[in-house]
Amino acid sequence: MMKTRWNNLLRAGIVFGWLASWFPEGALADGPVLKASDVVFMYAADRAVYQRYGATVLAWGPKPTPQRLAEAPGVLWFGSVGMVTEFSAYHRCYPDRYEEGLCRDIEGRPVKVPWLTDHQHEGVPYWWCCTQQPLFRQFLRDRVIETVRAGAAGVHVDDHLGTAGGLWLGVCFCDRCVEGFQDYVKKLPAEERSRFGLSSAEDYDFRAAMKNWLAEGGTGRKVTGHPLWAHWSIYQCRAAASFMLELRQLAAETAGRPLPIGANAGLLWPRHLSDYRALDLFTAETDHHAAERRPSDLPLFAYRLAEAMGRPYAATASGGDWAFIKEKNLPGLVRCWIALSYAAGQRLMAPHHQWCHTPEKGTHWYDGPTEKFAPLYQFVRRNADWLDGYQTYADLVMVLPHRSYVENPQRWFDRANRLATNHVSYRLLVAGDEIVEHPLTERELQSCRCLLVPERREFLPEDRDLLERWSGKTRRFSTLDEALAGVVPAVRVSNNQPIRVLPRTKPDSAVVHCLNYGYLPDRDDVSPLSKVLVRIDREALGVGRAQRGLWIAPDTEPLEVSLRDGQAEIPKLGLWGMLVIRAE
Repeated sequence: MMKTRWNNLLRAGIVFGWLASWFPEGALADGPVLKASDVVFMYAADRAVYQRYGATVLAWGPKPTPQRLAEAPGVLWFGSVGMVTEFSAYHRCYPDRYEEGLCRDIEGRPVKVPWLTDHQHEGVPYWWCCTQQPLFRQFLRDRVIETVRAGAAGVHVDDHLGTAGGLWLGVCFCDRCVEGFQDYVKKLPAEERSRFGLSSAEDYDFRAAMKNWLAEGGTGRKVTGHPLWAHWSIYQCRAAASFMLELRQLAAETAGRPLPIGANAGLLWPRHLSDYRALDLFTAETDHHAAERRPSDLPLFAYRLAEAMGRPYAATASGGDWAFIKEKNLPGLVRCWIALSYAAGQRLMAPHHQWCHTPEKGTHWYDGPTEKFAPLYQFVRRNADWLDGYQTYADLVMVLPHRSYVENPQRWFDRANRLATNHVSYRLLVAGDEIVEHPLTERELQSCRCLLVPERREFLPEDRDLLERWSGKTRRFSTLDEALAGVVPAVRVSNNQPIRVLPRTKPDSAVVHCLNYGYLPDRDDVSPLSKVLVRIDREALGVGRAQRGLWIAPDTEPLEVSLRDGQAEIPKLGLWGMLVIRAE
C-alpha cells in the first residue's frame, strides 16, 4: 500500500519537484576529485610519514595552519567538520544555550551519541545535536567558514546526515522538527493525508500523535514502527540533504570558487546516499568484518555503489574492525583490504592512525606497522598508469532500486558476494526513490551487456516503464541463479583456487587484477599460489587478439607472460597482482 501511495505522489510531481529545487544542476566541483592511484590519509601525520606512504590527499584533516600545511607539501587538504563529534567545541561556543540545539526523544530528553558515551566536556555528555535547530546550524556554518578561511582545499563533513543519522535512535522530536513536519504533511495530497486520518494538517502535532499511538499499543510499540515513520524519515533525510547543499554553497562563497565536499557516507548503511548530490567524494567508514578473520567481499559492494553514483570512494574500516585488528595484531588482513580497494578502482585510506571502538573500551587507537603497509601504497604510486583512467569491466550489471536497498541491504550484499565468489565482474545501476534522485536512463542501459533486475516491484513508475519498454540487445535476468547460469565471465580462473579477479579497461587496454584470498589467520598472511591459470576473453576486454601481457606485482620484477589462446599462466600470486594487456 505504501508503494502505491508513493507512486501516486511521484506521478503528481510532488517529490522530485521539491528535490529539483534542492539539487541544482552543476552541483559537483569540476573534474574528478580523486584519482584511482591517490594515497589518502584519514588523519594528519608528519612529513616523514606522508613521504613513506606517498600521500597525496588528507581526507579528514583538522583545520589547517601554516605549519601543518608546510608539513604536507603536495597533499590535498580536506578540513573536517563534525556534526556529532564536535560537541565540546559547540559547548564552548554556547555554554549557556547549548541545550537549544540538542536532539530530543519522544519524551523530550536529549540523546547521547552511542559511540561517544565515554566522552564528556566539563561534565556534560556528548549529546546528539539537531541540524534543524538554528543555534547548532550556526555553529556548523561558522566551522565551515573558519575551515575554508584557514586554507583547506576541501571540506569533509563527518556524520553528514546530522539529525537524520539518528533515525534509528527514534529522534528527533524537538519543536523545530515537529513544526517542520507540519509543513511536509500539508504538501501531501488530500487522499494521502486521508489514509492516515489527517484530514486537517494545519496544526498536526506528530509528537503528540506518536505519544498517543505508543500509549494505545502498550509496551510492544516503538516510535520507528509508527505508520507515518516512513514519511517522517523522508522528511528528515530531505532536510539533511538541503542543509548539506547550504554548507556546500557556503564553502564555495567563502573560498570564492567551487570547493570539493566529502562526507563520511558509509554506503553500506541505508540512506547515506540521501545527499549525494551535494558531495564530490565519499570518505567513509566501511564494515570489513575483521572478526571473521578472512578477506571480505562486502567493501566491494560499497565501491561499486559509489562508482554507480559517479563519486570516488576512500574507505576506512569500522571502529570495531580496527579494534579487532589491534587486539589480535593482524596487519596482514589489513593488507588484503588495501589490495581489494585499489583493485576495485577505489582506495583504502592509509592505516597510519585509526579510530577503534568497542562498548567495553570506548574510543582507543590503532597505529599499525608502517613497514607492512607503506610498500603497498608505494606500489600504487609507481604503477599509477595502470590504475588511473580505467573503468570496471562488467560481465553483468545489477539494477538496484534504492528503496529496496533501504528496506533490506543484506539481500543485496548476498547477491553481490555470490557474483564475486563466482568471478562475475559486476557493476551496479541505481534507481532512485523518494529521497535519492537518480532516475535510470537509456544511455546507462545501452552500455550494459547483461542486466540482472531482481526487484521489479520496487522501482518508481518511470524507471519501471523504461525497463519494460527497453528493447536493446541487453540480455536480462530476473534471478541471481539465472544470471549465474547464463553469464560467462570474461576472466576466469580455476574454481579450486581462492582468487578474485577484477578486470578494468580503457580503450585498447585492460588490466586484470588478481587477488589472493587464501589468507591464513595463524600466519596473518596469504599462502602464495603457483601456476595460476587465467582464461581471458580478449575481444570482450577490447584488446583484440593480444598475444602477451605484463604481470606486475608488489615485491617482484615485472614479467612478460604469454596469452596463447587467451590463457595466461601466472607463475606465482602473492597478495595481489595486475596482468596488463594492450591491443597489438
